[in-house]
Formats: sequence, C-alpha cells, structure tokens
Amino acid sequence: MVTLKTFRPYIYAGPYDKSAFIAPPYDIISAADQKTLYRRHKRNVVRLVLGRKYPSDDGRRNSFSRAADFFRRWREGKNIIRGEEGIFLLTQDFELSGKKYSRAGIVARLDWSKTSAESIIPHEKTHRKHRLDRSRLLKKLPVNFSPIFLITEGVSRRIKKALTGAKKESFYSIPGEKAALYRIQPKIGAELLSFLGKKKFVIADGHHRLRVSRENFEKDGSAKYLMVYICDFSDESCVILSHDDRKTTLDKNKIREVLKTGKLMRQKSTFFWPKLPSGLLMHPVKEDRYEK
Repeated sequence: MVTLKTFRPYIYAGPYDKSAFIAPPYDIISAADQKTLYRRHKRNVVRLVLGRKYPSDDGRRNSFSRAADFFRRWREGKNIIRGEEGIFLLTQDFELSGKKYSRAGIVARLDWSKTSAESIIPHEKTHRKHRLDRSRLLKKLPVNFSPIFLITEGVSRRIKKALTGAKKESFYSIPGEKAALYRIQPKIGAELLSFLGKKKFVIADGHHRLRVSRENFEKDGSAKYLMVYICDFSDESCVILSHDDRKTTLDKNKIREVLKTGKLMRQKSTFFWPKLPSGLLMHPVKEDRYEK
C-alpha cells in the first residue's frame, strides 16, 4: 500500500516561465553545467541541490550550509513563496531520434507513515557515498527539490484523463524539451490517488534520495514526506534506454520482471529520458516546516 496526498509546495515567485530557475537532477550536472546554471540566474536551484565547493569549506561552513542560507534568504525576500495545495501533473514534450513524444506524470506527496516499503521496489543498488551526500543536504535543508521518479503499469488512461479541466500553473523550456505543470481538479485527483495507492512501483530515478528519505523517517517519524512523480512505463512516451549507449531502447519486460520478482538489475542498466527538473516544485519533508 502507498499513501499519496495533496501538498502545498514552495515555488519560485514571478512569471509562469520557470526556465531560468530549474536545473537537472544533481547527479547528472557536470562541472561545466554547474557554471552555466550559476550564470543563468542568481537564484537558480543549482545553488541548493549542487552548490559550489571551496577550499575553505569545513564542517560548519560548506555547500550544504550555504544552500540552507540561500533558501532562507530567498524565502525572506519572497523570491520563493508557498503555492496552493494540490495534486500536480507534469507534461514533457521532447524529441528522440527524430520522433516526438509527450510524457505525462502525476506529482504528489508520499506519506511514509502509511506506506509499506515493499510497495516501492528499487531496480538497482545505491552507493553509500551518494546517500551520505544527500543526507547531509537534507539535514541542513529538509526540502525535496525534485520528485522521485516512480513507474508502474495500467495508469496511463487515468493520468491523461486528469488533464481534463486541469489548471496550468507554470512551464519551462530547455534545449530539446518543453514542459508544463498543471494543478488537477480535486475530485479527479482524489480518485486518481486512491487508485494509485493500490499499485506497486519501481524506482526509475532517485534511488539514493528515496533511501535517504526512508532512513530519515525511520529515525524521525515527523520526517515522513517525500515528493514523487508517477508515470506508466508501458506508455510509449515513457522512454527507457540502455545506460550503456543511451540510445538503445530497453526491453520493458525487464521492468515487469522487477515488479514481479523484486530482483535487482545490474547497476547503471537503465537511462530514463527526459529527466525530471529540480526547482519546479519544492516540497518540505516535515509538516511543521509549513508556513502558517
């Protein structure tokens, strides 16, 4: 059983176009990408998810403490504000090998206190170094900046139906991808989350962040929330490539085998494209972090 709920995100204030503020997931940002993102906007989320490191850094002052300082100042300056509560739907239009796709997925809050860990299956192993890195950031700044990418099967029709009457909240455009974020109508959203709660999921991207989130909850029951994105991997628009060349399409029966048996695939066996943005929605991990 997985319990999914509405949530009230932090969002960047200002125009609907969030292109200048978002960044890829931290683990695919190269040193060159980091410089580009720093230059793109003085409040680009890269400063929070993968801030610069300096020779003078120590246990007290480092990229994680600076991330917390940036976030605090941006909130105080109302550059980051609280959005309205809801369930969200992200559409990503992209092209691959000359073919156009449009992927749609739901963004919601997962409640660990009412979710069985067995309902979310990893498909590859995690590394302690990366878990420690994300744990240190989460300790200083207990906010999810990008949803964990979960996949399941048999939900594509319901997700597409949720677009009916949905309100467009924001959009972004980056090379090779245009995307839009919608708020789903409450009744449709509630029915969809109830249906999804009975499904089993495989982690597509975000293994390290999900494990850190679960471990934090086991240590501190109030740290029970995680932002997740869910799409149907059987849909043609859910592109899964071999990690070896990032071109060859993966046989999706391998994912079905993971769902059936729980057996892990080899490390770095899949590459999901496009990635999910950091900074479009930001989600506090504790209820008491919410502004009243």
